[in-house]
Amino acid sequence: MNKPLTCRETTYLVIGARDQPLDRAQQDALAAHLQTCRYCRTANAQFTTLFAQLDTLLARGVQP
Repeated sequence: MNKPLTCRETTYLVIGARDQPLDRAQQDALAAHLQTCRYCRTANAQFTTLFAQLDTLLARGVQP
């Protein structure tokens, strides 16, 4: 059995997933951690919003 992710590892996975897809084990570990950690759920939601805003700006040709 793999050890649970730390909050730091979770943050790295959330950010890293923007550049390349997570493998199945990473997806499962991330989902398991997010189920148990409200702080990381909040951070994940904030990153999701931030990345969506960046995508919108980049699509408009605006330099961040």
